[in-house]
Amino acid sequence: MAEKLKPADMMPGSFGLPFIGQTIGILAKQELFYWQQYQQYGNIFKISLPEAMGYGKCACLIGPEANQLVLKDAADKLSSRLGNRSLEPILSKDLVLLQDGAEHRASRKLILPMFHHQAIASYFDTIQSVVTETVASWGEQGTINLEKEMRKLTLAIAIRTFLGSSKTEEIDRVSQWYVTLLGSLNGMVKWDSPLTFYGRGQAARRNIAEYIRQIIKDRIELGDLEKSKDVIGFLMSVVDEDGNKFTEAQIINQAIGFLFAAHETTSSLMSWLMFELGNRPEWRQKLRAELQQVARNEPLKLQQLRQLPQMSNVLKEGERLYPPAGMSRAVVEDIEYAGYIIPAGWYVLIFPHMTHRMPEIYKDPDAFDPDRFAPPREEDKKYPYSLIGFGGGAHSCIGVEFANMEMKIILSTLLQKYDWTVTPSIDEIAPVRKPFSTQKKLIATFVKIPSSEGIF
Repeated sequence: MAEKLKPADMMPGSFGLPFIGQTIGILAKQELFYWQQYQQYGNIFKISLPEAMGYGKCACLIGPEANQLVLKDAADKLSSRLGNRSLEPILSKDLVLLQDGAEHRASRKLILPMFHHQAIASYFDTIQSVVTETVASWGEQGTINLEKEMRKLTLAIAIRTFLGSSKTEEIDRVSQWYVTLLGSLNGMVKWDSPLTFYGRGQAARRNIAEYIRQIIKDRIELGDLEKSKDVIGFLMSVVDEDGNKFTEAQIINQAIGFLFAAHETTSSLMSWLMFELGNRPEWRQKLRAELQQVARNEPLKLQQLRQLPQMSNVLKEGERLYPPAGMSRAVVEDIEYAGYIIPAGWYVLIFPHMTHRMPEIYKDPDAFDPDRFAPPREEDKKYPYSLIGFGGGAHSCIGVEFANMEMKIILSTLLQKYDWTVTPSIDEIAPVRKPFSTQKKLIATFVKIPSSEGIF
């Protein structure tokens, strides 16, 4: 006889205070809040977040089976758009992340060729040029704030490759607007006024939109869109088999969304990889030896990206240890999990950073050990959906190949030019349970490798 399903309200955990739910604990502790709930209640627990933040009652699920349920098996009963509606002021409903069902499939199909290998290859030289120009000053500065400089670098890459902007003043201006727009996510008062975070963010978004609109106008006047080696050109020229094209508004919204998706996770992940490698000279040496064998005394080439297995495993280990904090979906049709029925109207949250540190999957999970991904160990292949830093299922990150190419270019360029250390040290802050606030404290000290020792 089948066991009777229990209502979601009976899950372990607490809804917190009336109206505000668990907001105080989450704001005070950030990711650590969820770690503590996990330690107290296990792989499934309930919380509540206020509707003003775009949520309500939430079921928090942890582990590969939960990830597979949310990202694949029950995906048609869950809404990514409603689950991420707090991002709408930045991204709009046109972005793939904020779409569901047939609309999502149609948009993804239209965009997918932009991130096929051949298209990705066209961005290689631009990315390498931006990286080389940007990191040239890091050795002269000596000491840098890793988060701040890595964010500037990845945003500059995104603006160059997506919008085609090449003038420094234009990149700086768009970057300033974008930082203001991103900061407006923290604004609780949704009043479009210069007096509020939200209002200043919306003003910045309008500036970015007008900038992109002018790019579109200039491209139309020049023609030859098919020869463009940037995302704007692609979005303007792409047509599906039914003759569908993006409207001007859709192009603008997609471009703004790509700026968000292309730099936010990458900058965070690269900051933490620099931290891990800065504290591990043996791994810097391993990667340099591999790079020297593949690239010799030349800058990295496109065809060499797949010849760096140790670097690929380092990127995977960074994804495992420092992924996005959580993924959210709204329940639009009742789903079942672990003996509970989670009703429509609830939200489901899954947590890559906790799945990725489960000792049942990963040996010594808090340790930095890229070799765990090399044969014969390949720990991420024990269970489906046990490594989901770039998502999974129909909503998996469409730009994962772009991100990995970008990170390999950044890492190889830095390894060839510099040696570095990072403070605070691993002994001072590991294991990191609050990465998105802790990374603001990361300070890197760069020393240029003498030409007799280095690649260049």
